[in-house]
Amino acid sequence: MLLNVNSVNLMPKINVCKSERKAQIQSLKSDVFVKSSNNVSFKGNNSFIDWAENTDFVHTQLPEILSNPENKIGSGFSHTAYNIPNNDDYILRAHNSALNNIYDYTSAKIKETENKELSINIGQKTAEIQIKDENNMPYMIEILRKQKGDPLGIPPTQAVFIPDSDELRQGELPYEDMERKKYYASSIHKVAQMPLESYEKLIDNLQAVEKSGYSFDHLNSNNFLIDGDNNNINMIDMDKVNKKVDYGNALYALTNINYFSTFASKYDKNPVSNEELEQAINDTVEIIEKFINAMQNKNVKFKNRHEYSYEFMKLFTSFPFAFYCKAIDENQKWEKLEQIGVVEDYTS
Repeated sequence: MLLNVNSVNLMPKINVCKSERKAQIQSLKSDVFVKSSNNVSFKGNNSFIDWAENTDFVHTQLPEILSNPENKIGSGFSHTAYNIPNNDDYILRAHNSALNNIYDYTSAKIKETENKELSINIGQKTAEIQIKDENNMPYMIEILRKQKGDPLGIPPTQAVFIPDSDELRQGELPYEDMERKKYYASSIHKVAQMPLESYEKLIDNLQAVEKSGYSFDHLNSNNFLIDGDNNNINMIDMDKVNKKVDYGNALYALTNINYFSTFASKYDKNPVSNEELEQAINDTVEIIEKFINAMQNKNVKFKNRHEYSYEFMKLFTSFPFAFYCKAIDENQKWEKLEQIGVVEDYTS
């Protein structure tokens, strides 16, 4: 779906929140994002523990991995992720609170934590390593399944700002930095170009995750990884909680609509061109349309107008969603969604 947008008329309708024009990513990487690499995958072992025992991983490799900056994949608000050299199936994730402590690796213990009921890869924890520091305090390092793809869009500001402060974490870019804007635009364009089948598979995976007792964290769009080689929208950083899939929240994350007003702003130092803005709107509308078409094909629904989330309302009131619905009035938009059968019935 292509839109001809008059930017002069468009811009006064976009509310730009100063609190959102902050930095968001570190080198454009998510908390546990891992691309496929040229590392040699281990073969013939049943689990990470098998491989770790055969290679004496905990005692010979773990200290070096955590101390060598070259192994670091990226950092988020609470965790830092690390590559495991010569292992293309798993990564390490350690909590930021105690990364600089001194540890006794001779006391390390490793145990399996894999959820055998989960049939798909969501970057889930498969094992954990328990070690103690110099004060005999315990510390846990997680082993996650490696997932493939580039993180979608720009993560929330909480991941890159010092709590209760306007101060950026070390190495962060300003929220409105042109590098971020270009990454956002490129990211959603890749999603928009994916076929309908990719969106249907995503819905299947969201349902499989729900059945296994996990829930997708929609607040960070980086938890979607875009695997363009295989036309897959992969997921990471799931919450272990029994919770029904909220498809409105999933679409909120898939469009990265949280960053749209910053991208569209003409009031910062890095305004995008009218052509770039029009393309971003086109791509966002395309994502909305394909996801809703996939919902129809899979017979799943948004929550109704009385039970929606704050995040879905942010998407619902956005300019791209108005373009999709061909309506600005909220009642008219709800009526469109109800008419095409993608809203749950309301029962009081």
